[in-house]
Amino acid sequence: SHVSKRVGLDDFCMQIDSHMDFSDNYDTELIFMHHRTQNDYAVLSTYVAAIDQNNQNIRVVPNLCMVTFTSTIRNWGTKECRNIVRPKLTNAMWGAGLSFHRCHAEINVPVDPYLDNVFDGEEGSRGIRFFTHGYDVYAPDVVLVTHDYKGHQGNPVVHTWGAGRRATEYESSWDFTKEVEQERHLLKIFGKDRVNKMLGIGPKLDTVGDTEIERMRSSRFGLGTKRSLEQVKEFTGIDLENRRMEKNKCGNLFWVPFSESENYGVDEFLQRGNTGPAALTHEKEQKPDNEKVVKKETTKTATAAVLDDVEKPMKANPIVAGGVRGSATSESEKEFVGLKKRRDLRPADESIGLKLKHAEERFVEELSYAEGKAVQQLSNVEESILHPNTTLKKAIIFVALEKEFVGLKKRRDLRPAD
Repeated sequence: SHVSKRVGLDDFCMQIDSHMDFSDNYDTELIFMHHRTQNDYAVLSTYVAAIDQNNQNIRVVPNLCMVTFTSTIRNWGTKECRNIVRPKLTNAMWGAGLSFHRCHAEINVPVDPYLDNVFDGEEGSRGIRFFTHGYDVYAPDVVLVTHDYKGHQGNPVVHTWGAGRRATEYESSWDFTKEVEQERHLLKIFGKDRVNKMLGIGPKLDTVGDTEIERMRSSRFGLGTKRSLEQVKEFTGIDLENRRMEKNKCGNLFWVPFSESENYGVDEFLQRGNTGPAALTHEKEQKPDNEKVVKKETTKTATAAVLDDVEKPMKANPIVAGGVRGSATSESEKEFVGLKKRRDLRPADESIGLKLKHAEERFVEELSYAEGKAVQQLSNVEESILHPNTTLKKAIIFVALEKEFVGLKKRRDLRPAD
């Protein structure tokens, strides 16, 4: 049976077009491919191949790297990547037909719901938004996802689908879409004009709408703070203001560093509003009344009580969920401690000192990973435990993570790095 669960930040999300097909084992192969980028902020994207290339191990993949300008920005041409051994870093050009990435990318750079009637501009806009949020678009190194171009484009039914019927018959209604529509009245700029204002496409003719431009850029569907529009121009080779491709950036590129935020920046991002900074769009929510405050404190007390009850089974049967195992000494710790003993016996041996330094770095990295994993998962304890679908087992796992984290910290304090 299907078990519904919360999507984790480290899970993988994929966006595709309609009329798609896949090679065998495409899911695990895409994950392996993502790992080959050695970049948790990687976004695998391209214009997918025809459906007859399934399971052919085709290693010729389009590299999206050129644009043109119509009324806004549009992907225009590609180069071929042939027989590459790992995904190739592109100049932030993204294709909507295939986008495979960690799910924190979907949270930080969601599809903009205010691009009314946009075809040209959607891909360029999201690709550049990905880049400013710290994400990097890569061309895949092998064909795994394909499209039935011939079958659907030659089918006359496709082009008349929905004719004469209300659009609502084919649409789902979610709380998120209701929220987006409720705030639409706060905006005046939509569609391709929104793309152009967001990215600074074309000359700035007047100051009308400056306030809204500022707000849209700092909204949930706006630009990131990790890389600037000036860096966009240098990295992509696209002069957005003058609407031209200034440099050919289809070859090998240098990765653009940025200052990474904790938890992939998700906590910072979720402070934003749909139409601007949270301070503007959710002013009322920032001033809870006394009743809400009391309710929140009561919830915390109830959560603490649940945790106390759940901790008892841990003494008899501890559960450790992923990360560094708190119940046994890790390999990196064994190596670190062993090298320290050898160094104490042979202090003049410089080779041991160098190995010890590297072992220490690995051990500290492992501790940091365990700490980050525990903090990330424990941050959702209150909501998860009080959720009606939460089971006792989930609660026990949360306690186990906390015990693992505390245990590792105690061991590090007992054996600090020299």
